Amino acid sequence: MKRLAIYLVVTFGLTWGLLIPAGLLLATFESGEASSPTMLGLVALSMFFPLIGALAANFACKPEARIDLCWRPRIRQNARIYLIAWFAPAAIALLGCVVFFAAYPHLFDPTMRPYIESSAAVAGLSPDDIASQMPPTAVLPGAILVSALTIAPFANMVLAFGEELGWRGMLYPTLSERMSERLAAPATGVIWGLWHAPVIAMGHNYGMGYAGYPIAGILTMTLLCTAMSCWLSLLRTRSVSVWPCALAHGAFNAIANVGVMFCSAGQTLYGPSPLGLVAGIPLMALGMFCWRRLSPVR
Repeated sequence: MKRLAIYLVVTFGLTWGLLIPAGLLLATFESGEASSPTMLGLVALSMFFPLIGALAANFACKPEARIDLCWRPRIRQNARIYLIAWFAPAAIALLGCVVFFAAYPHLFDPTMRPYIESSAAVAGLSPDDIASQMPPTAVLPGAILVSALTIAPFANMVLAFGEELGWRGMLYPTLSERMSERLAAPATGVIWGLWHAPVIAMGHNYGMGYAGYPIAGILTMTLLCTAMSCWLSLLRTRSVSVWPCALAHGAFNAIANVGVMFCSAGQTLYGPSPLGLVAGIPLMALGMFCWRRLSPVR
């Protein structure tokens, strides 16, 4: 219990203690996180706070009460798991786009004009200036997809490792000491989702103009984090390492917003990112599939 309490206090204390005052100071609760490069940097920094929380929790405990954070990659024993962690996020995200645009075909815009206009607004340039600096419309999605399947997952894995050492390295196995894996995995996901509350209130993932803002966004993020947690927890259980979780997390972040380029409404509470309620249906199905493969007994 001491280890769990210290982890949660340090992780939430650092994250909320930094992002909430910074959001008030930088006015990103009114204008959105994208309006401040400083806030974007702080959000990236906060991804390492679960790692700090995990180390602090272990350090504060006697040696016999510490937990193995599973730093070792164990690549040789888990090659198949690493391949799944690398490529499954792209399949889930692209399938989510298909589901979303099948449900909302009127939002599909192959010209990517709304995406160009929103990018121009963030950069403080005109849409034509942004368009002139971008690859042709027919080339850009393919280039992003290639990057999301090759380099980006491993680049993102560095930041994702900061989270995964905490959530799947410390929290999930700590909860598994007191309850079954089938309870620990979704419980970890709920806590993980709520941890994102300040950035969701700044428009992260869903913007700020939806009905029920920001509570609906926080609840949606928590639901999808719970689904993803069941998958990542199974990777952690089968591999006995947090690195496949970090790779999967990084690969997911690399591909998640590809569909937004073709959505005339941008990112919404329903998609096209797989963290939306409709585009997230394949992710929720994957989460349920993995949850059933976790142990039902302590």
